[in-house]
Amino acid sequence: MSLTESPWALRLAALFDDIEKKWESRSFLKILATLLVIVYLLAILLIVLKHNHAISWSFVPDNHFKAIELAFTFLLFFEVISLVFSLVKSVSVSMEAQLQILSLILLRDAFKLFGEFPESYAWTAIHSKVFYMFTDAFGALIIFCVIIFIRRIDRHKSICKNREEQQSFINLKKLIALVLLVIFTVMIATDIYFFFNQEKVFNFFHYFFTILIFNDILLVFISLRYSNHYRILFRNSGFALATIIMRLALETREPWNVVLGVGSSLFVLLLVAAYNRIPHAWGEKPSR
Repeated sequence: MSLTESPWALRLAALFDDIEKKWESRSFLKILATLLVIVYLLAILLIVLKHNHAISWSFVPDNHFKAIELAFTFLLFFEVISLVFSLVKSVSVSMEAQLQILSLILLRDAFKLFGEFPESYAWTAIHSKVFYMFTDAFGALIIFCVIIFIRRIDRHKSICKNREEQQSFINLKKLIALVLLVIFTVMIATDIYFFFNQEKVFNFFHYFFTILIFNDILLVFISLRYSNHYRILFRNSGFALATIIMRLALETREPWNVVLGVGSSLFVLLLVAAYNRIPHAWGEKPSR
């Protein structure tokens, strides 16, 4: 009996399915949307109260526009959890989810720069940041367009030889995704705890993409159990490299963060396009 067929592995896979079903349900989506609205409005209320000296909590920002950045950060937390569920579907779907999060991070950074503007809107105080705000927003738009092209040309085909192998591979990815789900949930909770306790928060998304790099490499090696075909190995390794470039983009200042982010998305696009043409070189039928 293999690892993925053991009773405890099957129970954990079933647990993952239950969590995914509840997370992607329409009722839970409404709850998340309501929570985002509450966070956004509550942040605005607390900032207004601080402006009027009704409260003096140091973790409450002084600028009203910081409420936008805070709400976007919570939205990104939810997107991170959603990405974990995409890991089970396919590596290309997971890569699309990573690009989606990167584009949203760039948008959040644009709002973050906007939140640093003085509320007087004096051009002399904001002109140096308007350019970087524009590059972040435009970079996010380019990645958004690239994702659309990837979805149009991508063709999903199992790398496994039969349904038993495919189910074994899926169960193994569910176990890995379940571990990632626990790790990311703890990281999010810790970051929120540090914020409200006025301690220095860590850069969650830097660590998030770092963990994804190791996860992508792990999946490259695991996929060799089911197929050692060159094109599959190259594609999966290329996706792992794209994640590294995304991670570097988060460490780089504007506008080079946009250059690296957009570059990683174009790399994924070319990789997917080439991967779907390669079967012709081996005399295989392209997947549909």
